[in-house]
Amino acid sequence: MTTYTILVADDTEENLKLITEYLENDAKESQNKNGISFDYQILLAPNGEIAFKIAQKTKIDLLITDWEMPKMDGLELISAFQSNRKLRKVPIIMITGMYIEAENLKLALEKGAIDFISKPIAQMELVARVRSAIKLQESFKIIEEQKNKELSGKILHVQRQNEILVEIDNQLGELLKKIRKDQREKENQQEENEQEENQQEENLNSNVSNYLTQLHNIKKTLKKNIDTQHDWENFQLRMQQNHPEFVQKLAVYDDLKPHELRFLTYLYIRMNDKEIAKILNINYQSVRAYKSRVKKKLGIEDGISLNDWIVSL
Repeated sequence: MTTYTILVADDTEENLKLITEYLENDAKESQNKNGISFDYQILLAPNGEIAFKIAQKTKIDLLITDWEMPKMDGLELISAFQSNRKLRKVPIIMITGMYIEAENLKLALEKGAIDFISKPIAQMELVARVRSAIKLQESFKIIEEQKNKELSGKILHVQRQNEILVEIDNQLGELLKKIRKDQREKENQQEENEQEENQQEENLNSNVSNYLTQLHNIKKTLKKNIDTQHDWENFQLRMQQNHPEFVQKLAVYDDLKPHELRFLTYLYIRMNDKEIAKILNINYQSVRAYKSRVKKKLGIEDGISLNDWIVSL
């Protein structure tokens, strides 16, 4: 059973109790049906300031906030969420009994809310909008995960192709060395200067020369296909198409080196340490050291993992 954590901010205790009751009833109803059951973990805050503090410490799936509150009102709370890397993707529903005109709705949506409920709160409307917000957020996550799987699958496939090409190139290189060695040994051998043997030697040298030319041409073709820079540029283009906001925000850190940008990009699309080690041609333990160095360079605070930080972008 899936549990969704919902943070509710309202300065009226009666509203907090009412929203809690409506959501708990909805969860119980789902558990009594044959369909997919779920539950809500409901966190309560009497104002926006406390709500923001709770959200920074606890992973939440949805924020429901009143508009008019002391210390930090609903709009200010939304702005705080939007300014926080960890919280900016949390869906927000605004509730109000005063600001119910069209321009108020427009303002709330422009600030970052995804939905709007007028007081008095009706149970059916609240439940419907909460379910819709959660379903929409899950759909976004599924789409993003699918995009990331396609991207990581593509880069791993290209990497595997390159490994095969490199292996073939190495084998051809060894074969060329062997042929040249054999040639030199034959040239050093003293042979009788009979016409028939000379003719055979000329034919043999001609054949070897042809083989060497063919092998050199094959190696050139392989070198042309082993183009990791071109592969990376294609991958960057796909990232720009699928995650333009991430690419734009990562570009701000202009002191990062190309290999560090690659590393962070692979983390963002949820590639694991083993996959990253294979692509960057480093051992598994080196990935941890890599993370530590990049984290220090970015000035990320202790207690925040590099994976969480990069995903929050």
